[in-house]
Amino acid sequence: MNFRRSLAIFAFVMLITAPWLVAFAQEANEINMQWVWGEVVSLDSQAKTVILKYLDYETDQEKELALVIDEKTTYENIKSFDEIKVKDILSIDYAAGPEDKNVAKNISLEKPDALPPVSAQDIKDAKPVLAQPIAKPETAAGPSTTVTETPPPAPAAAGQAQ
Repeated sequence: MNFRRSLAIFAFVMLITAPWLVAFAQEANEINMQWVWGEVVSLDSQAKTVILKYLDYETDQEKELALVIDEKTTYENIKSFDEIKVKDILSIDYAAGPEDKNVAKNISLEKPDALPPVSAQDIKDAKPVLAQPIAKPETAAGPSTTVTETPPPAPAAAGQAQ
C-alpha cells in the first residue's frame, strides 16, 4: 500500500513539473538563437545552403556566414528556398546545429520600400511649387521682415510685342 501511495505521489509531481521542464528546455534553446542580416553571396540548391555577407559590429569588418536550410526553416516574404537569389538581403534567425553547422530557423527577405510608379499623366497634372515667403530671424536691430521671392518674367514668344 505504501508503495502505491509513493508511486501516485511521484506521478502527480511529474505531471505538475513536466510543463515547466518543457518550457525550460525551449528557453534554453532560444538562448542559443542568433540573428544575422546581410546580402546573399552564393547559394547551393543541392546542399540547401546560403552564404551571407554581413557586417560584424564588434570588429567592424565584413564577414561571411554559411547557413544550412532544413525542412523546419520558416520563411517570410518568400515561400521557399528556391525564391532566394544572389544579392537578396536576408534577415535570418539561426542556431548552431549538429557538426557545428549554422541551421536557419527563420528567413525573411527584406523588400525595399518601393515608390509608386509615376505615369506621364501624373507629371502633366502636377502643380508647380510657388515661391514661399522667407522669414529672416530677429536681430537686435528689430523684428524680422518677410522677403518674397518673385519668379523671373517669362520670355516673350517670338512675334509678340514686349
